[in-house]
Amino acid sequence: MDVTELIYRLKKGEESAFKELVLAYSGRLLTIAKIYSRNSEDARDMLQDAFIVIFKKINNFDANVEKALYAWMKKIVINLCLSRNQKKYLKMEQSMENMTLHHAVDAIAITELSHDEIIKLINELPDGYRQVFALFAIEGYSHKEISEKLSIGESSSRSQYLRARRLLQIKVTNLFKIMSA
Repeated sequence: MDVTELIYRLKKGEESAFKELVLAYSGRLLTIAKIYSRNSEDARDMLQDAFIVIFKKINNFDANVEKALYAWMKKIVINLCLSRNQKKYLKMEQSMENMTLHHAVDAIAITELSHDEIIKLINELPDGYRQVFALFAIEGYSHKEISEKLSIGESSSRSQYLRARRLLQIKVTNLFKIMSA
């Protein structure tokens, strides 16, 4: 696929170019949407809305390389999901407040898991934990940036990330025990 030509056709408003874009990127962007959404149905809705935003704003996109196009679309998906989930996230702070989990994950356990199994475990995290974990560990945002995006304190971002990591450690350990049995 020639991304430069695709972008040109998108900017001209060609419907076939939009279909081509959706077919080429919906799988990867749906994975991102699932991480930031409550469930698969919400993720599909978010992705559909994101593609509408992408189509409307394609004239604002000024690069011609696939990496930049994917990064731009990914950012739209993440921001849309976060803005829709922000109200739900603010209520999340009260959940699981007294957790004191101190399990270490065996490195072998992680190498045994497939990409889909890891994404499934991340998606099982409570909403706020999952969002902070994904923004920090996957997207590389700082806790300061996360606090600004989600309208929470930096310390809340750090604690949400640590709790998410502990929960994932337990989930990976338990899954590995089941796989080893």
